[in-house]
Amino acid sequence: MPSRSDLPTPERPKTASAPVQDFLESLEALDRSATRLEKLSRRRLLEQLSAGSPQVDARKLLRHLGTVTRRFEQIRKTLQADELGLLAEQAATRGAARLAELVERGELIEPAQLTERLDWTRQALSKALGARRVFHVEVRGARYYPAWFADPRYERRHLEAVSRSLGDLPGTTKLLFFSTPKASLAGRSPLEALADGKLADVLRAAEGFAQR
Repeated sequence: MPSRSDLPTPERPKTASAPVQDFLESLEALDRSATRLEKLSRRRLLEQLSAGSPQVDARKLLRHLGTVTRRFEQIRKTLQADELGLLAEQAATRGAARLAELVERGELIEPAQLTERLDWTRQALSKALGARRVFHVEVRGARYYPAWFADPRYERRHLEAVSRSLGDLPGTTKLLFFSTPKASLAGRSPLEALADGKLADVLRAAEGFAQR
């Protein structure tokens, strides 16, 4: 009866992740070796290369290192692109959830609600939108407007002036500007500053924001 040591060693199952696992293991070993080499002076490195392999061809070695470097760089770019795409997707998901929450809280309202509160016609709303005096955001495929356009705490013409100064920026970007604290406004959001009548300060902040 064969002993345990005589039995054939089972091969590692081949899976789709095997090349990646092999690469990671090789990368760890390469990193350890490269770290040691990095500490050597150029003269010492050349001495060890000559001692270890008398037939070493420096030009061939450099070409090989260049090829490996390019491959590593391509892998890095691929991973980076995927990571950035994932981050963008996560940010979009969080943004959509945040907008839906604002709708639930009544901070974003439907066009009919805004026209009713402002005593506007649909044509008046369309005209204001075309002039960039108001803006909308899309939530689940429908248009919603910031409820504060009809909030008596704010001078509506001030809100419209700031919205117009933000130009063609997307509605979500404009919404972010209005609600985000700014160092130039002493740590207050543009909405908070407008509530205090600081139109000139907010317009300066809006112009700088739009030019980024």
